[in-house]
Amino acid sequence: MCDECAFTESSSFVASKVVLVVDEDDDVRAEIRECLANRQLACREATTAREALRAALDDPPDLILVDLVLPDLSGLGLCRIVRESPVLAATPIIVLTSRASEIDRVLAFESGVDDFLAKPFYPPELGARVSSVLRGFVSRSDDSPGDVSARGAIQLDPRTGRVIADGRRIELTTRERELLSALIAQAGRVVRRSQLIDRLQASREPRSERAIDAHIKSIRRKIGPARSYVETVRGVGYRLAEHAIEPRSTGAFNET
Repeated sequence: MCDECAFTESSSFVASKVVLVVDEDDDVRAEIRECLANRQLACREATTAREALRAALDDPPDLILVDLVLPDLSGLGLCRIVRESPVLAATPIIVLTSRASEIDRVLAFESGVDDFLAKPFYPPELGARVSSVLRGFVSRSDDSPGDVSARGAIQLDPRTGRVIADGRRIELTTRERELLSALIAQAGRVVRRSQLIDRLQASREPRSERAIDAHIKSIRRKIGPARSYVETVRGVGYRLAEHAIEPRSTGAFNET
């Protein structure tokens, strides 16, 4: 049972948030359900990837919590489908699994997950991580302009987390936004991989250059034609071209 996580989230932020739990183990789902309830989070459940995908497309959740081992499709396969879906692409994903080797973690982050936790898990930590990821997620419906980190080809609103690349709204994961923010802050200068690793040190993500490279690859894929602005400095790190943030037409964040 989840006696250890008898912690009630005082913030109204979590009210009405829905977590889709994808795990074939009834006991694990029950423990997660109780832990989420203590955080005032609603829980929907699925035992297979296909069931989860149908449920998510029918009524998109605020977060997906998924095991890597599922009876029909791998958890990684489900994560990739979610990230490629126009409806679900921005949905935060946390992996909770007994397959927790470094390569499993790296592959999970390469598939676009926001956080990773190994089984057996400590319920209070799971609850805290779910709440943390939800706080870092910005709903697509938030259209307040805010202050932007850049008014050029690549723009990031630090208050809402929204990203514009060449005039298009881009959906990035929490980790991807953190890394893009680091590159924007140092535009025109090389940011070493070690610095980017430190940027993600608060997460349980594997502290490896490969994980950073996977995130950068995903950012480039998502920003499309603007990918050329994110330059690789071989053997060192990455650099965002300074002209990527030079002022262009304004008002991009006011579009609906």
